[in-house]
Amino acid sequence: MAAQILALADILGHHRVFVSIYENGSSDKTKEILEQLAKTLDIIGIDNKITLDKNPRQEKMHRIEYMAHIRNRALEPLYKSQKKFSKVVFLNDVFFCFLDILELLYQAQLNNAHLTCAEDYEIRHGALSFYDTWVSRDILGNAFKSRYQNIADDGVALLSHLNNRPFQVQCCWNGLAVIDASVFAKPHKIRFRRSKPSECSASECSLLCNDMWSAGFQRAVVVPRVKVSYDMTTRDYLRAPDQFPHDSLFADKKNSLGIVFRPGPDSVYCHPLNSPSARIPDGPATFVSLKSQAAKNSQ
Repeated sequence: MAAQILALADILGHHRVFVSIYENGSSDKTKEILEQLAKTLDIIGIDNKITLDKNPRQEKMHRIEYMAHIRNRALEPLYKSQKKFSKVVFLNDVFFCFLDILELLYQAQLNNAHLTCAEDYEIRHGALSFYDTWVSRDILGNAFKSRYQNIADDGVALLSHLNNRPFQVQCCWNGLAVIDASVFAKPHKIRFRRSKPSECSASECSLLCNDMWSAGFQRAVVVPRVKVSYDMTTRDYLRAPDQFPHDSLFADKKNSLGIVFRPGPDSVYCHPLNSPSARIPDGPATFVSLKSQAAKNSQ
């Protein structure tokens, strides 16, 4: 990850990049590696803030409240910076290449998108499985499916996905996301958060999407060319050219005009995670009105 971030900064320009990393709870050599990375960034002139935290999540603290907290911690330098940034590249613990991020930045600019995401995968029961089904919602408001050949109910999205073409969604995260920095600035100042008592207990990333939607940031895009993973076995499978041939980057005449955006859904599917100790959804699923979501946020 460090090597790819440095390669990306070389291409974009050191003066245009700020690296912010939040780490917590590592029991291996992660802290030592990040300390060396911070020294390297200082030497080559890349602004950075690397936070090494020793405090684990408290047992009674809800998982989503904690996840929202640490994501906001990673974004703190953006809130405090005197410099103006146009994009936030937010990485989970995924294997990626710097070309993946360049492609997402390119698609974000081409489509004037507020949120631009990769697709993330794992090998489950011997088959390739889409990972972030809890967060991702197609433009109909329905959850993504794990099966590669049937990833979305929206026919436009499914056809685009199978042909490696970017497509519109209501929400995504998928391990690697590019977000318009104005989302986090005044007057909206949107933040990651836990659901309110009257809301379905969704992921902090789902709530970010819904809050963005309510604030008018409704241009969300998934880019199937960018496929990331959380383990080496899946990464090697995704990188095999005979499995997923990639179109040439930046020279795609069929997609040079960008996506034709459609109106979004009135409501989105939510499968809540209610118990503080739960790691997977444990409540009854429902559909949440985006209009009422906007009303709640204005209260």
